[in-house]
Order: sequence, then C-alpha cells, then structure tokens
Amino acid sequence: ALIEGVIVMLSVILLATLLRRWGILQKEHSALFSRLVIKVTLPALIFSSLAISSFHREFLMMALVMAAVEVAAILLALLAARALKLERGATGALILVSAFGMTSMLGYPLISQVFLNNPLALEEAVVTSELGVGFLLFILGPLIAMYYGDSGVVRKDLSRSVTGFFISPVFISLVLGIGVSFLSIDPGSILFSIINRVMVLLGNANTLLVALAVGLVIEFQSIRNYWPFLAVAVLLKLIVKPIMAYALLKNPAFTDIMQQVVFIETALPSALLGAVFAKHYNCRADLVSMAVMVTLVLSVATVSLLFLWLF
Repeated sequence: ALIEGVIVMLSVILLATLLRRWGILQKEHSALFSRLVIKVTLPALIFSSLAISSFHREFLMMALVMAAVEVAAILLALLAARALKLERGATGALILVSAFGMTSMLGYPLISQVFLNNPLALEEAVVTSELGVGFLLFILGPLIAMYYGDSGVVRKDLSRSVTGFFISPVFISLVLGIGVSFLSIDPGSILFSIINRVMVLLGNANTLLVALAVGLVIEFQSIRNYWPFLAVAVLLKLIVKPIMAYALLKNPAFTDIMQQVVFIETALPSALLGAVFAKHYNCRADLVSMAVMVTLVLSVATVSLLFLWLF
C-alpha cells in the first residue's frame, strides 16, 4: 500500500510537470495552489479528521517522538557541517533541510493513500505532525535561518512567525477539531453533518493541490559542485531520521499503525517551508531548494525500501 501511495503521488506530481511543460500551468501557479492548501484544503482535512474522532494521549507521545527526532537531526546536522567545514549559510541550510520534512504538505496525502478508509491513521498523522513538527518548524525554522543567514532582520521577525502559526488556519482547525471531538455532538444532526461534509469535500482536494504545487516547482539542476552537502542532507533526512524514529517507537505503547505513521512522516523529503525561511533570511536558499528537490525525488525509493526493510 505504501508503494502504491508513493506511486500515486509521484504520478500526479509528474503530471504537473508535464502540464507546466505544455504551457497549461505555469510555475507561478504553485504559489496559488500552496495558499489554497495552507488556508483551505489542509485546515478542512485536519478538522474533518479530528472532529468525529476520539483524542488519545498516545498521540502526544507520538508527537514527542517526532520532536525528539527533529532535535537530534539538528544536532547531527550541526556536527556534520563542522566536519565538512561548511560556511555559515550552508550550515544553516543543512540544518533546515535535515530537521524538518513535508509532514503536512506531502505526509497527509500519502498517508491517506497508504491507509485507505482508515480515519484513525490520518488523525494520528495530523496530531503528530502539527504538535510534533509544526511548533518546532515555526519556532526554530526562522531562528535557524536568521542566525546563520545574512538578513539584518530584527528578532521581532521570530515572534511574528510564532504568532503567525498560532493564528494560522492550520492551527485553528487543529484546536477546533480536537475541541469538537470532546463535545457531545450528534454526528447525525443536520448542521454538523452539513459542516462536516463541506470540510470532507474540501479536504478531498488536498492531495491533488499538493501534488500540483510540488510538481510545478521541481527544477533539475546540476549538483556536481554540491554533492557533499546533498549527500549528507539525504543521509540525515531520508535515512537517519526514520531509523531513529523506528528505534524510539519499538514500544508496546505504540500500535503498528502508530509506528508506521510516524515512520512515514519522518522519512518524508525536506520541507518546502525551509526554503521560504532561507530565502527570507538570506541563508543559502539555493542549497535548501536544491536539497528539497533531491530529497523529494529520492524519497520515492527510500521511503518504500526502508519501510519494507523495517516493517
């Protein structure tokens, strides 16, 4: 099922690249699709996944595992950068691409394809991603890019990023979804049924929009001069991180599905948002963007092969 899910996502991504080549879609349209995902389809998917489910404390444990793996990846990337004697901007870039992944952007559509008709798996993915990745990404992401970059920005930009996360549609939908799940609401009531069906309809568009957004920004560049940086980024992000997560999840407290969901989310390619932060703070955005594309392409093989080996 995982291999099929990866192939499905890759097929739509490749379709987007063909539509761009044929002139039907433009690279600039990726920004529109990304905004629709972040502000509409992703929040709708999160709310519809959580509102009719029961919240379990094990979800918080999964989020803690994700956070612990990301912190470990940051430290490993810092050590690797020192071993490679990378300059300051490249060091920040390596940390960004090694620590944070596309858990929301690519994780939810992939998990939806892997665990078909299993709302519990998607619920686990949503809570784990937003609590275990979202907080650190929006707090540490700008801070890392700011510290290692050359932007001349003031510290209030960091607080603006953090504040932006807490008032974003993604976080609001997370809170509302969890809150509604604790309320005694009749799922068969007309009002709730209509709201939920609208959210489900919008959420179903998430996979397509994500794949189109990713496919439109893919650019294959020469990596000849950057292979040491990219090799370390691929090793840390696509191999070391998921193996660390697998080791932490080998506990009876986690079900097989919990283990598989967290593993998949940690094995995903580097986050697109890392390139946004790097661009804003002048922290070698070229290296971050290149690593995002390389990890995206290679993850097709690494996610599936590691999953088959470990599970």
